[in-house]
Amino acid sequence: MRAQLGKAKFGVCAACHGVDGKGNQALGAPNLTDDIWLHGWGEKAVIEMINNGKLNEMPAQTGLLTEPQIHVLTGYIWGLSNKAAPAKP
Repeated sequence: MRAQLGKAKFGVCAACHGVDGKGNQALGAPNLTDDIWLHGWGEKAVIEMINNGKLNEMPAQTGLLTEPQIHVLTGYIWGLSNKAAPAKP
């Protein structure tokens, strides 16, 4: 799965969101593994949040990550809360 390529880039995010993506309420970092979207839904919203951040909540990553890195990171983050349904026999 290509989204797993983003796991290596998730290290920076893990400082606030935790290595498992479950978040840290003390820091105000939301759980990325549930199905609750606080600031928009979908790939475009994730890319926008990574690039632009949220004032006083999440630092912008523009200039720190390349566009391909942002895309694989987005795929990984999206995959944390959007698990594929198991195949039916």
